[in-house]
Amino acid sequence: MVIFDYINASIFEWRKRRAIAKAKHNALTHRKKFLVLVWKKRPVVVSMQGLKRMIAMQRFSRDFTAAKAENMAIFVAFPPKK
Repeated sequence: MVIFDYINASIFEWRKRRAIAKAKHNALTHRKKFLVLVWKKRPVVVSMQGLKRMIAMQRFSRDFTAAKAENMAIFVAFPPKK
């Protein structure tokens, strides 16, 4: 069991590094704020603008806000200043 836990943790860390790199690249390219969130035990990259749009479409529970998502995020990629 310990080996499986180690392999799962290693895969998660690899995916997390890839998601953080993707968030940085997208923030640089699209000039938007991107968050790395854990969804279904996997790190995913979502823009703050897209997250707010999903909240407005009521894809999440009523008490879920963009501020809560930002606090829960593993990583926040900010666009570069001009």
